[in-house]
Amino acid sequence: MKVLICGAGKVTRHLLARLGESWHVTLIDKSEDKLQDLIAKSENVQKVIAADGSSPVTLDDAGVVDFDYVLALTENDKVNLAVCDYAGSQGVSHLLALVNEEENKERFQKIGARPVLGSTMLAKSIHHYLQDPRINLMSLTLGQAEIMEMDVADHFQVVGKGAASLMDEDWRLVAILRQNEMFFPNPETIIEVGDRLVIVGQPDSFKALCTHLECGIPHFPLGYGPDLLLALLPGSNHEQLVKETMHLAQNTKVKSLTVLSSKEVGDIQDTLGAWTQTIDIKVVTVDGNVEDHLEKIGSQENYGIMVLHPFEASFFVSLAKPTLISLAHSISCPLLVARQTHPYERILVPFNATSKAESALGVAVDLARQFGAEVAVAVVEEPEFIRGVEEEEWTESVLKRVRELAHIHKFEFEEIIKKGNPVKEVVALAKDFNLIVLGSTTKDKGLFSPHVGEHMAQDVPCSVLIIAK
Repeated sequence: MKVLICGAGKVTRHLLARLGESWHVTLIDKSEDKLQDLIAKSENVQKVIAADGSSPVTLDDAGVVDFDYVLALTENDKVNLAVCDYAGSQGVSHLLALVNEEENKERFQKIGARPVLGSTMLAKSIHHYLQDPRINLMSLTLGQAEIMEMDVADHFQVVGKGAASLMDEDWRLVAILRQNEMFFPNPETIIEVGDRLVIVGQPDSFKALCTHLECGIPHFPLGYGPDLLLALLPGSNHEQLVKETMHLAQNTKVKSLTVLSSKEVGDIQDTLGAWTQTIDIKVVTVDGNVEDHLEKIGSQENYGIMVLHPFEASFFVSLAKPTLISLAHSISCPLLVARQTHPYERILVPFNATSKAESALGVAVDLARQFGAEVAVAVVEEPEFIRGVEEEEWTESVLKRVRELAHIHKFEFEEIIKKGNPVKEVVALAKDFNLIVLGSTTKDKGLFSPHVGEHMAQDVPCSVLIIAK
């Protein structure tokens, strides 16, 4: 990540000592001596400019539009305000400023900059902000304690547990902001995804707390449930389907496998064979068609993924109901349409910046960490008359969000930009991938209007994981 820092004082020195090797820093300060001192002490500093950082000319020469973060850390509020104001006007979204006089705080907030007071605590706060913009850290009682705000992600192990799980000798949950309402939790209050937690703790408890929450540790599919559900439909290649399911089971942390079968499918014990030595397997045989039981059994909360072979409805039925997408929205876990394209070495995520697309990208990152896979993001530009906004403007905003998510997830994405029909473009790309992770916003469509997600899931040549919940 690229960060532009204006000011080569003590705060900058403390901050540079904390940054990891992935940060590329450009420094601006009037003092040549200070700049040379910092460049000698920090490997992160790539470039120094001895000039007035409040000058638009200087900022343009530094290439301000190309930076992910701009930090104004001089001892002059007027300079810091000018730096943030100009950087913001050039499209830089992450702005942070040292506020030397508290009465100036609101002026920085009005231009979209995060104001920070203090010195040692300032360096800590900036460091945590650079690690994850969703986390806000402040000092209490002259640095003897810290207060942290953190959004609950779906992979946090405290999801679904009582607030008592965040009552430690070093930190304590004191408030929750849920759906724009703040309340004080009791030990039995259940933590939910999307909650903003307000936690008070000992200084430097950030890393220990993240370990407790297991931030960034792969958890898919455990966030949905600890077990896999494999549905064997008549006519599918059961042996290959079991192999892909076991590939998934062996590389994630699932605990058991339930195989849903029918008398029509026949005896599958030989197919399961040696796999019973590596995971607990339970076979459930149902009367009639397996398809008739998918929604009911798939709605049970203990399943993390349902796996099945692709199937198609008749033409007239599919006009009114997108089969795979409808099923994905009717069960409580993601749906894997398995086409035996494992091992999962390359994962593709069609991305349009919707909340479901972001969820799909998070799942893809989680899987990639467990499988050692690469992740590519496909952004398909449609004509302006279809989307309602200019193609270039829409694409820029979507790619900006992709890069923000790459920083949040600490994961590098390959970016693929195409123009045309999203279904055709994704289907063409899919031949070079083992798995597509597809976010689905809705299962509804008009009588003769095509369902984009359904066509992608049906037409691509590789396995598809549909994230609908």
